[in-house]
Amino acid sequence: MRPDFFDVVGDEGTPEELEELRHVHELLLSASPPPELARLPRPRRVRSLTRSWGAGVVAFAATCAAAIGLASGYAFGDHNGFQAGTAFQARAVRSMHGLGAAQAASAVIRVGKEDPNGNRPIQVSVKSLPAPANGGWYELYLTKKGKLEVPCGIFRTGASGQAHVNMNAPADLEEYDGWVVTTVPAGPTPQVLLTT
Repeated sequence: MRPDFFDVVGDEGTPEELEELRHVHELLLSASPPPELARLPRPRRVRSLTRSWGAGVVAFAATCAAAIGLASGYAFGDHNGFQAGTAFQARAVRSMHGLGAAQAASAVIRVGKEDPNGNRPIQVSVKSLPAPANGGWYELYLTKKGKLEVPCGIFRTGASGQAHVNMNAPADLEEYDGWVVTTVPAGPTPQVLLTT
């Protein structure tokens, strides 16, 4: 069955454009395939969409698993002298004390060796800091003249009030005058719970 011209082209355009397109349409319908194309085998049936979608999902899942494996290997592997399972070599140690409602809380920050990119790994150990309310979390900041300057990472404490987390800080620590732990989300003003 020959396709109707308007089914193929539509009816948009000037009468002159449509007439020219109709002429080309008729030429295409009257033409026979070149001899070399006529001898080609018929194309095989295309796989169903469901089968190719399923294969795509499997390939995507395999890619995700490989990416997670690489990320885990990096996170727990040996890079820049920081190795999981070995003692963290602190270059400096800072103590923190609790304020206000968190007066019983304390923390210790261990600062590691600067890496070639200008980062410093840090380990933070927190004690007696109640679990954050309403699904929130806590954030560690470097301060300058009492103002929050550089975020170093977030964490939560459980029912024990303890946390032991690895974070990161900039290499130029001498530019900052302290550390604080704040609540997040904190509304318009973060509440400082721990300070150095």
